[in-house]
Amino acid sequence: MDLQFYQFAMTFRDPYKTDSLTKLANRLDKDTGFPRNHSDYHILSDYLELSGEYEAHLDDFDEMYQLYKERKQA
Repeated sequence: MDLQFYQFAMTFRDPYKTDSLTKLANRLDKDTGFPRNHSDYHILSDYLELSGEYEAHLDDFDEMYQLYKERKQA
């Protein structure tokens, strides 16, 4: 089975760490509207940009998505 982006993002969750990728993952975990079954960059990016709640995390999303792509290619 192919790893979805959401599943990959959840590997960064941690209630104690405060780095930017962990903060993003923790926030995505609580967002019931996040398109969890999609891995397309544009669908995910559009959701984050249009929601208005992730403005401070857009660069973090780009970094996490790049790590996701690298993992899929490995």
